[in-house]
Amino acid sequence: VVTIHQPDFIPWLGFFDRWSRSDVYVVLDTVQFIRRGWHHRDRIKTPNGPRWLTVPVAKKGRFEQRIADTLIDESSNWRAKHLSTLRAAYVRTSGFAGLFPEVEAIYGRNHRRLMDHNREFLELIAGRLGITAPMVLASDLGVAGSRSELLAGLVEAVGGDVYLTGTGARGYLDERIFGERCIEVRWQEFDHPVYPQLFGGFEPGMSALDYLMNGPGRQA
Repeated sequence: VVTIHQPDFIPWLGFFDRWSRSDVYVVLDTVQFIRRGWHHRDRIKTPNGPRWLTVPVAKKGRFEQRIADTLIDESSNWRAKHLSTLRAAYVRTSGFAGLFPEVEAIYGRNHRRLMDHNREFLELIAGRLGITAPMVLASDLGVAGSRSELLAGLVEAVGGDVYLTGTGARGYLDERIFGERCIEVRWQEFDHPVYPQLFGGFEPGMSALDYLMNGPGRQA
């Protein structure tokens, strides 16, 4: 069972649920970086409601850059701002003391590529959730094509016969292409857990850091 997804920044629980149900996660780092998408930002819950944490990236002259090639823009003190926002949002949570030092360490490594920064967060959160399925970089597999042809080729490249995908792909996925390669397309069914949060009513869809900081347990 293979899942394929871009290396987004501290994604939500739905992504990690899909990874946990797979044997391999192919990191789709060869596609174009999308501005104002999830590749470099996600939301956390703060005293003032949900708030975006955004990693600034170098854009000038790089309009069609791949995720793998996207560099972080270091012209502002964004790392300190992120850590300050995270500390204010979660210092009173049960998971803060155990998790925040590891988060702080990732920011302290000063990665130049967005991909490297995001990958460390993916590994950290997966480890905390007990996910053991390995990550394989699409850029290491040498598979060509676009959309469904690319995805099916990546599944084949890692020896998969089931492609597990999210419902957001229903608008573009061509299941016929997978069928021609004897690959089953399986659609994720995800019920978002409700867990204790600070600052008012429950807000679904936050970064998985929100779930871990609030300390409801190890399994998504």
